[in-house]
Amino acid sequence: MFAWLKSLAWAGADLDAHRNRYIINCNVYALIVIATSLPYPFIYLYLKVDVDPLLLSGSVVFLFSYAMVIVFDYLRVYTLAKLLFFSTAVCQLFGICIVFGNESGLHQFFYAAFVGVFFVVDRHQKILLIPALLVLVAEYLLIQYINAYIDPIARLSPGTARILNYISSGAVFTLLGAQCMYFYWSSLKGELELETARHQSDKLLLNILPETIADELKRNGLVEPVEHDSVTVVFTDFVGFTASSETRNPSDLLRQLDDCFSEFDAIIEKHGLEKLKTIGDAYMFAGGVPVDLKDNAQRSVLAAQEIIAFVEGRRTADARFWQIRIGVHTGRLVAGVIGRKKFIYDVWGDTVNTASRLEAAGEPGKINTSTETYNLIKDRFTCTYRGEIAVKGKGPLSMYFVD
Repeated sequence: MFAWLKSLAWAGADLDAHRNRYIINCNVYALIVIATSLPYPFIYLYLKVDVDPLLLSGSVVFLFSYAMVIVFDYLRVYTLAKLLFFSTAVCQLFGICIVFGNESGLHQFFYAAFVGVFFVVDRHQKILLIPALLVLVAEYLLIQYINAYIDPIARLSPGTARILNYISSGAVFTLLGAQCMYFYWSSLKGELELETARHQSDKLLLNILPETIADELKRNGLVEPVEHDSVTVVFTDFVGFTASSETRNPSDLLRQLDDCFSEFDAIIEKHGLEKLKTIGDAYMFAGGVPVDLKDNAQRSVLAAQEIIAFVEGRRTADARFWQIRIGVHTGRLVAGVIGRKKFIYDVWGDTVNTASRLEAAGEPGKINTSTETYNLIKDRFTCTYRGEIAVKGKGPLSMYFVD
């Protein structure tokens, strides 16, 4: 029985989540109205209400119309289903209020109908919302006017009218309570879904941007570029990666590269540094952005040493594994976010170019630093002076290997 009712409620609900909710609402409301209307003819008979059989037969027409609402939803004629539901409700309310008058309390079903409009009209059919509400209000006022001057068709004794009023009041308050409970439950569910989606989007955004930058972007819609006086930029590059990519299985190659970069991510996160981007087999990170760090050079070199140790460990297990070169330079640069659709936090300036040149001029398994970085780390690390080496676009640069 429950499965059958559920199949009726879900008739035609195969669109997006938003529209499905309103399709199901419409079907459920049709079922509720059918269930609410069915007992009334028997109540009239039990109370011996003097009602013309022709008028009672009209209830069958209304029940059939509500059933057709579900059929139209099943046939994907959604707007027609809503129009049929609304027009049937309007006609039924008018009929029972004129037949039985206000003493029966049946006019109270207008309250449930008024609230119900918001549960069956989705945003794609919002053009129906205001007309539906206006028609209900106008019809209610018209009925109140008619009943004030014209006697109801059915003659009810005071006792019978009182009983019908109690029954109608109970039914209406039950409907209103169910509507409010459903609204409350839907709101809680919607809030939970929004909260879950927000956490997922925040997590995704933090995988792309630093936390402070992500917060600024969410708060202001843009990120102002910031100039930093002392930032250490580090470039790493695998030696022999291009050559090995021609002979190795691509999926194995990418899996190994992903394993390495994942470990690099963990290392720089441990040292409070910021990953900037990967370019092929090159990995770039920095210390001192977006938050200034006084010891950013030392942290960057420590991270670079751990990266070399990790790669050497992989080479111990597999002699064919790549070697790595690392270049480190400290200086001024500008950091910010570029793009509108695919955000990226990046850095610009001569410091970045110099760090890249230092990596290219380095040797496998070595950390190649500039004089600027050497002056910041010489009290903690032992370094070997390499002399001045010419690099593209920069001329001769003094370089040091971190031992």
